[in-house]
Amino acid sequence: MQFLAILMLVFAVLVATFAVQNAYPVTIYFLKWQFEASFALVILLCLLIGAVAVGSLGLVHQATNRLKARNQNREKEEKTGETGDAFTDKPDDAGTVNTEAKENVAGGVDDSPQEVEG
Repeated sequence: MQFLAILMLVFAVLVATFAVQNAYPVTIYFLKWQFEASFALVILLCLLIGAVAVGSLGLVHQATNRLKARNQNREKEEKTGETGDAFTDKPDDAGTVNTEAKENVAGGVDDSPQEVEG
């Protein structure tokens, strides 16, 4: 984390140096518009637009990954719901609650690892 902060600081110093050295005016043409602005200001504006675009794409990517993970967790829960859970809190025929581990088909105790969300 510290390395990233130092890298960002070095980049900011380089951009500021560039801005100071390239302060002359340039004419910008875009479609039918024409205006004059500092060359450094134009470059900094383009840098800002690029950073916002990359950040937005990163947020979209992160959101889709979270949705995929949530859907996979739901599918796993549905599968375990169909095959049975390791423990049950439902009363059996005698009316008592069975909280002991269920035995698997081979007769052993189901000790499969459980996923913890967090």
